[in-house]
Amino acid sequence: MRYSKRFKKVVKLDTFIGMGNPNSEILIVGKEVATDTEEGKDKELENKNIRSFNRNFKDWTLNIAHNTKQHQIPDWTHQSDSNNPLYAFKGITINKEGHTWRKYQKLHDYIFEKENNNKIDFQENIFITEMSVLPSKTTSKAQEKKGFREKLNYRKHTFFRSEFIQHFPIVILACSNYISGGEITDIFNVKFIKEVGEKAQRYWIHYNIDKTKLVIHTRQLSANVSNNLLKNMAFEIKKMLKKIN
Repeated sequence: MRYSKRFKKVVKLDTFIGMGNPNSEILIVGKEVATDTEEGKDKELENKNIRSFNRNFKDWTLNIAHNTKQHQIPDWTHQSDSNNPLYAFKGITINKEGHTWRKYQKLHDYIFEKENNNKIDFQENIFITEMSVLPSKTTSKAQEKKGFREKLNYRKHTFFRSEFIQHFPIVILACSNYISGGEITDIFNVKFIKEVGEKAQRYWIHYNIDKTKLVIHTRQLSANVSNNLLKNMAFEIKKMLKKIN
């Protein structure tokens, strides 16, 4: 595992960085970390998730210091006190069809032409982060939190303009109205190309001038997101991967 200078620099921002392979070519941006110590059914797990979220950049600092590799991380268990962001929840399976990480896994499998499975290993080839730094079980609850809009805007103008985020040639903004079309073109220096799909199963394609960066904007990948939506996005992403590799 090689930790780039741009990644080492972004870790110093003292904010939530994300999870997965920081050397990958694909970045997925969700809305916010889905955990809540007040409404979660499993209080112990929810508290562990919050602790992991709060120490995310510190755990990355340790990974960099020790040059930690994904294969060195043990499988996660419910009894685990730590959850390394280089491969969070390593070894778990998710059967719930509407779960966000299940959708991420399906998108991953369509991209890399793997047989769909319930094992969550997309982090080997994808890095994920969140648009907002206010964990919440639901979007409505997140937007009710104090300072939501101010913190969201601050993150857009700092973290998302960092060299680390900007280096990804493929970005999937699966965060719906947390970012606007104008903000996408400004932050990622891309131009809107076309809209694909209908109603709740659609996405917007953006490219930079020389078409070396693809940005796809869509809804949160959870609930009733269709396989066709994931397959269509995977088709666009595969084309881009072939072009840059």
